[in-house]
Parts: sequence; structure tokens; C-alpha cells
Amino acid sequence: MVIGFQVIQENGEDYNMNTQLLNTVDWRKYLIEDEDNPRIKRFLESRGTSIFTELTRAIHSANKNGRDKIVVVVHPNAGNAILIKEGEFMEVYDIAIKYFEKNENYEGCSLVSKYKSSFLKRKSKKRLQNHKNLL
Repeated sequence: MVIGFQVIQENGEDYNMNTQLLNTVDWRKYLIEDEDNPRIKRFLESRGTSIFTELTRAIHSANKNGRDKIVVVVHPNAGNAILIKEGEFMEVYDIAIKYFEKNENYEGCSLVSKYKSSFLKRKSKKRLQNHKNLL
């Protein structure tokens, strides 16, 4: 696992990592390159493969276990955790695939594509089950 990247558990309304309470911020702040923020670009250049690999693995695990969100500490010095809700999982998968394609990491693309397919199947099954329950 990447140093500074940790999925953390909920503790009430706040999130607790080793007794340190963390605020949650929009995940896009740390995972989308922005021309106005060269630090994010450098961060993704140095750790992007590990970050997106671990992040998509955490999302896949959440999907398999029926969780509707994940909370992740991307960097130990950030002082914040990112919150990714189930409705945003596909967007993260798409960004990860683009990142891996850009860096010609086709194994990463393949893995995330499998996670994405699994997510879509589970979502479809859930929708079908909800429909059956209505009948």
C-alpha cells in the first residue's frame, strides 16, 4: 500500500485516524490535475499509479461489500480525508482509466475496467431487485 494512502473508517460524523479527527473534502481536489495547481500534477506524476490502483481497489471492495461510500487519506500531511460516494464511483473509475491510458499502463486500464464492469453488474442487479420488490 502507498505511504500516506489509507482507507479509514467512519466514527460518527467525523472520521478518525489514530485519534486525529479529519475533515472531508471533495476528492477532485487531490485527484484531478489542474493547471493552476502544479503540486497536484507533481503528486500524481510521482504517486498516481499507486494512488489510482489503491483507490480503485478500495472502491471495488466497497462495491462488493455493499458500502455506499469510502473515506480515504491520500497524503499524511494533507490534514483532510476525501469522501467518495457511490454515485461518484464511476467518475473515479473513468478518471483512473484515463490516467492509466495516458501513462500507457494497460494492466491498470484492464483492472479498472474489470472493476467498472463489476460495479455496473451489481448496480443493475440492485435495480432489478428493487423493481421486483415493488411488484
